[in-house]
Amino acid sequence: MFALPPDEPDLGDLQLLAEAIEELCAILDGDREAVIEGLAELLRRRTAFEALKRRTEFHRDALKDPRI
Repeated sequence: MFALPPDEPDLGDLQLLAEAIEELCAILDGDREAVIEGLAELLRRRTAFEALKRRTEFHRDALKDPRI
């Protein structure tokens, strides 16, 4: 009537990410939490960089506009 939950959760689309994190932990001989925090910091910095790049391009293009 009721099924027992699996021993490991089904990660679905996140399975590849989970495996990549495990491989990074092995390569870096690092703690899983530290590796994830490092990846999160890289994503934050990349996001900030892309936002700054878009603003810079917008202002550069505005300077080229002859109506200004």
